[in-house]
Amino acid sequence: MELPLQQHPSFGTALGLIGTPVKRVDIPGAAPTQIIKRFGIGFAPRGPIWQREDAQTLRDSPIRLLNAETASDIHQQAGFRQVMTPAHVAELDLRSSPQTRLNATQGKWRNAWRKAQKSRLNLQHTTFDNALHGWLLQADQTQQRNKGFRALPHSIVQAYAVIKPQDVIVFGAKRKHDMVAAMLFLRHGAVATYHLGWTSDQGRACNAHHAILMQAADHFADQGCTRLDLGTVDTENAAGLARFKIGSGADIRALGGTWLRLPGF
Repeated sequence: MELPLQQHPSFGTALGLIGTPVKRVDIPGAAPTQIIKRFGIGFAPRGPIWQREDAQTLRDSPIRLLNAETASDIHQQAGFRQVMTPAHVAELDLRSSPQTRLNATQGKWRNAWRKAQKSRLNLQHTTFDNALHGWLLQADQTQQRNKGFRALPHSIVQAYAVIKPQDVIVFGAKRKHDMVAAMLFLRHGAVATYHLGWTSDQGRACNAHHAILMQAADHFADQGCTRLDLGTVDTENAAGLARFKIGSGADIRALGGTWLRLPGF
């Protein structure tokens, strides 16, 4: 079963290493579900992942808050009330050929990729090493501060690299001797998830991220992955990144919204 990063056991173990207790519960009809405490109540991010939906077992579970993977009537039937509308995620299908994936990109995106191919970029990838890639985490921290957004703490990346050192992969692009762009991915089973990225002005000018993403897709497909999760698509607060993800040919899929069950319901 293809699990989202937030419900994969490796992610739960990484969270435990940084001091976030994760409880794994067995819910009949669903994959083992990871629950963390959010606002003092049991929260299942991107879960449960159902094989056979059952409202009663969801009602009987310790979950009080969930961010559903898919839309379903089960949440209301189990006594939950929707508190946030669904986010959307971008997912690249890796089961097709590289040429098919390229053909699926939008015209402007594909032209940008072609420009990157002519920019004499030196593309490379390697497993994450805190000593070698600390600069990338620092660059990401700086861009979070400058752009006014917050993401998961970098300690999760470092913890994930401890438990699954081969599954934290950094893809980089150099021009001459200068690193101009990089993207970091976490692999979990047959899925790889984009976690963070950085580009310099020079990297942006030569569309380095377009080249990196296509290389990453080819790499993970060769490794047996079936899906590349590019994360949420936010057209209001991160319009440029949203256009990049949409243009890549990824499928844009709605999640199921955020649901809360109050005591007594």
